[in-house]
Amino acid sequence: MVIQNKKIYISLLLLVSVVFASAQDTLLELSTNNTIRAFYNASIGDPNSPYVKKSNNKALLTLPFIDDFSQNYIFPDANLWMDMHAHVNSNFADNPITFGVATLDGLDSTGTPYNFALPTSYGIADYLTSQPINLSSIIDSVFLSFYYQPQGNGNKPETKDSLRLEFFRQSDSSWVRMWGAKGAANQPFQQVMIPVDTSFQNNEFQFRFKNWATLSGNVDHWNIDYVYLDENRNYADTALNDVSFITNHHSMLKDFTAMPWSHYLTDTIGLMDTAMHVTYKNNHSSTYAVFYKYEVIDNNGAGPSIEIYPSTASSKNVAAYSSLTEPQAVYNPPVNNFSFPSDASPTKVFQIKNYFTLTPTDIHTDNDTVLSYQVFGSYYAYDDGSAEVGYGVQGIGSKLAHEFSIKKSDTLKAFQIYFTPILNNLSAETFRLKVWSSLSPEVEIYSQPAAQFTSLEYTWTNQFKNYNLDTPLYLTAGTYYFGWEKISANFLNVGWDVNTNNKTKVHFNAVGIWQTASFDGTLMLRPVFGSVTDPQVSIEEKLTSDDFEIYPNPTSSVIYFKNNSINNDSYHIQLIDIYGKIIIETESSLTNKIDVTNIANGIYIIRFMNNETKKIVLKKVIISK
Repeated sequence: MVIQNKKIYISLLLLVSVVFASAQDTLLELSTNNTIRAFYNASIGDPNSPYVKKSNNKALLTLPFIDDFSQNYIFPDANLWMDMHAHVNSNFADNPITFGVATLDGLDSTGTPYNFALPTSYGIADYLTSQPINLSSIIDSVFLSFYYQPQGNGNKPETKDSLRLEFFRQSDSSWVRMWGAKGAANQPFQQVMIPVDTSFQNNEFQFRFKNWATLSGNVDHWNIDYVYLDENRNYADTALNDVSFITNHHSMLKDFTAMPWSHYLTDTIGLMDTAMHVTYKNNHSSTYAVFYKYEVIDNNGAGPSIEIYPSTASSKNVAAYSSLTEPQAVYNPPVNNFSFPSDASPTKVFQIKNYFTLTPTDIHTDNDTVLSYQVFGSYYAYDDGSAEVGYGVQGIGSKLAHEFSIKKSDTLKAFQIYFTPILNNLSAETFRLKVWSSLSPEVEIYSQPAAQFTSLEYTWTNQFKNYNLDTPLYLTAGTYYFGWEKISANFLNVGWDVNTNNKTKVHFNAVGIWQTASFDGTLMLRPVFGSVTDPQVSIEEKLTSDDFEIYPNPTSSVIYFKNNSINNDSYHIQLIDIYGKIIIETESSLTNKIDVTNIANGIYIIRFMNNETKKIVLKKVIISK
């Protein structure tokens, strides 16, 4: 990416907007990845963390080497890869080969720019380096294959930028360039086949990807999928013999990704979608019969199963090298009549488990199951929780509104907003929260007092920030528009989710006329109702035999924990803040609780490390007094 040109372009946009007062809405590149930052901060303090620990004493890997990045979260699998620069995710790829990709960009492993001080800085950014692999006893030809995609749902790498593949040569301890691609606009994933000749066939073979990029932002994206190294292959061996999901973003609601539980209970049937559209991708040269199911599990996946569909064995054929999107019935009598069961809980989280089987089985079964979560908390949402770009409207006095039809009369108490850092820190910028009952004609029913405007805040995590109304607002059921009027001139760079599309519900007014958003996507703004505390969704990570229950959550004084594992192992326990600082340390053999009476309010991570196996369990907790 040529950042200078982009910066000049943005600067010109700002200048033209200010001078001519004719601002439009704009998409902006992000300067950080807050999802990575939050996860890194929760992991880096522990030298035994499976995400960050070095592995100089690891046993050599043997063939086959396969990673489609479907079973790791944020960082590459440390059993297969040496570094943690690449971002493992399910958001930045456009129609991936399988669920999950590794994304290389201009950010380091903490989610921050390699060189934020110099906007035009350029050079080698991320590495994705394999652990040493033993190729000393190879019988036949060895090939490495992988898929790559420039841009995807992210930022386009310019022609000056590149993605490269290198092999380590043991004879002179050098890295040899084997393949490269220059930057380009978004395109379908392409497969690359590279032979590993005898000069590399030794007991410490390694390969690595690296990208040349602008080093000052979350830009110049390359997605890598399905890395496969094995012997007895040739140039024509391009079939993977694998069927996979391509996403884990599934919702059973008709209009929302989340909503308050009490609001859902007003129409448990009418708010359900008729079907959940699930896509299967066949990367093999033969047609496969996919036997599919989904399961709904109560209590964040820890409770009873309340739905399995279909109840009998059902399959659909997926043709070779193609995808099949199957509308799996939710509430669509007489095919199926599922709705979430009513109870008196203030909030609920249901795990949606999609899975399938094949006959015969494919070479990589890890991507045959995906988990998603239906959250019923305090807020309405259309987004999936991830921001791929930023969105903003220019000009003093410009207005932005997000349309929601609330299903129950309730008290609006706050907005949840996800502001994303872009090229400059805009935390000093100000705005005034507003609510409208109509935009045509414009009918304003709430505005912050002139002396109580709001300043933009970055959470520096993947969390939304609550912006409280000065006076709670009672709203009857109906359609409303939630947003703000800007006081300062600059963009406010709200997160923009490109994986869901609700542009018709995003409205802006920059020149006295309300208009609909110009881009496909969803604004990351959520209206918050009532007095309940949002439930915590399970942390997505590799499953281990270790499991802990923590309660109460949120807590004001004491956190209790219970080991649900069938073992008598001891655990080292740490309470860690969002910046990675260890606040409290103890041992499970000494106590089953942590006193947080004197700990400040906020979001924390409790890390349980098995003293025998060194496995890690992370639990999120909120301290609120």
